[in-house]
Amino acid sequence: MSTRACYTFLDTFSRGETRSFHVYKHHDGYPYAQCHTGEEAGALVWIRNALIYAWELPRFEADEFAASFIVANKGNSGGVRLVHTEHPWQFSGDSAYWYVVDKRENVPDLYVEVFEVDWWDAEPNNTLIMEGELHHLIEKQRKRKAA
Repeated sequence: MSTRACYTFLDTFSRGETRSFHVYKHHDGYPYAQCHTGEEAGALVWIRNALIYAWELPRFEADEFAASFIVANKGNSGGVRLVHTEHPWQFSGDSAYWYVVDKRENVPDLYVEVFEVDWWDAEPNNTLIMEGELHHLIEKQRKRKAA
């Protein structure tokens, strides 16, 4: 069974306004895993992989990063797609995780909030399970898996 996830890439403007772009990924949406070969997998890795195609930080534009995420993770399947709804739960009630990614002022890395979600009901239930700079989250997960 696939672990579905939605990714929201968020621009926040000085006036407090936000603009978001959502991407749905049908599989491997858990935060992090390390395969028996040592290869890393999971959503935090998929977000990191998008950095190869995106503007070099600190420049971050949510629409451009969403496109980079798709390029980095699409492959030859239909399992990655843009979501054209105001809220991601309006598209993918079967998601297990939601990742909100932005670039915060005075933070050198991407900032990621990771939610376990239950979007089956009319009112979405989101539980924040971790947050922080992308590379710090990956490093914490590596250490946790190694222990």
